[in-house]
Amino acid sequence: MEVAATPRQRQRGLMHRELLGKDEGMLMIFPEPQEVSLWMLNTRLPLDVGFFDRHGVLQSVMSMQPDGGEQLYHSPPGTLYALEMNRGWFDHYALLPGSRLKLPYAMTGE
Repeated sequence: MEVAATPRQRQRGLMHRELLGKDEGMLMIFPEPQEVSLWMLNTRLPLDVGFFDRHGVLQSVMSMQPDGGEQLYHSPPGTLYALEMNRGWFDHYALLPGSRLKLPYAMTGE
């Protein structure tokens, strides 16, 4: 799992990737809970993104299609983490809103 914690890392995201392994992806960590917007500029793979609050609780999952960055995908307010994975990953593991993401203390401070 790659971590994108800086603005530059989050902006680059999973651009220019040809493939992701079955359980590979990117966890984006934002500086504070907020509504975030993601796009698929230069992203060649269809992805699902899960939006998590500051407690690591999954708020929603969206499917994102490569489109050259034309569409913006907006999270619910209060998003602190966005987990981008291969399309279908959240369904495969039966992760639904209310599921919890467990992170090391260093990433959460809790």
